[in-house]
Amino acid sequence: MSDRLQLVFIGTGASIPSPRRRLCCLAVERDGEWLLCDCGEGTQFHLSRNSISPGKIQHIFISHLHGDHIFGLPGLLATMQMLERSQPLTLWGPPELATYIHWLQKHELLTLGYPLVIEQLPLGAVEQRQAGPFAVTSAPLSHRIPCLGYRLQEKEKPGIFDAPKAEKLAIPFGSERKQLQNGKAIVLADGRKVEPAELVGAPRPGRSIVFCTDTRPCIAGRGLAQDCDVLIHDSTFGPADKNRARQTGHSTSTEAAKLARLAGAKQLVLWHISGRYTPEEEEAMTKRAAAIFPAVLLPQDDLNLQVPRRMVQ
Repeated sequence: MSDRLQLVFIGTGASIPSPRRRLCCLAVERDGEWLLCDCGEGTQFHLSRNSISPGKIQHIFISHLHGDHIFGLPGLLATMQMLERSQPLTLWGPPELATYIHWLQKHELLTLGYPLVIEQLPLGAVEQRQAGPFAVTSAPLSHRIPCLGYRLQEKEKPGIFDAPKAEKLAIPFGSERKQLQNGKAIVLADGRKVEPAELVGAPRPGRSIVFCTDTRPCIAGRGLAQDCDVLIHDSTFGPADKNRARQTGHSTSTEAAKLARLAGAKQLVLWHISGRYTPEEEEAMTKRAAAIFPAVLLPQDDLNLQVPRRMVQ
């Protein structure tokens, strides 16, 4: 296991694709397995450009059913069928997602030969479930239609085993070392008792990715983002368009920065950027956000971001 966790920003734009920004899709990879957050039009083509195989995607999380977040999904599901997928795929999203998929199947617009599991998540409460290596928390955001935000949380990783010290203490290879790594004390043949704390470092926190797109700043989003490693947050508009953001159920870049600061996030990614802005205006948006929360990034499509583990104090 490489312990790699990476984000690939497949599409970072809002509503309408532009020459510089595609529609919404985030790809997350952990040790060779992939998941997607949203699936805008053109997703499968740009997955291919990033050498991401549809067969390695295990989960797809959908925030809501606006077209710029879901119109790429039927084509991707159909491609998986044409590639003779056999392993299950799990879709996560609001209850309307199941209605949408079942309608496509009922009218023979989508025929699948592989198991498709649809996890319907509640719109009025926080929900916690497991998806592969992640504990997933969903919560309702504040948009014009029902919309979910997600927190993907790794499990805590055991501390590092001090092999040189184990040699000095004459700890034999095998079950004794494994017990120590699992947090259990051992008694050696000569009667010595060895505690795990003598050889195993402090547990290493799991990394957390939070995906909050298409939302006004809200308490639920802040709760999902609490002390996360990476917060990907709706930043459709610049601060001068705050009224427009409020009317359409979106956030500005400075509002996203304020929420990141309040939540104690480690990194903020500005997301779902309106195509109305020039590169110079985007740069100004980023600078305004950085004045509030310095660890801010406005990614271009196809950017790859590695998420490191936090250092254990």
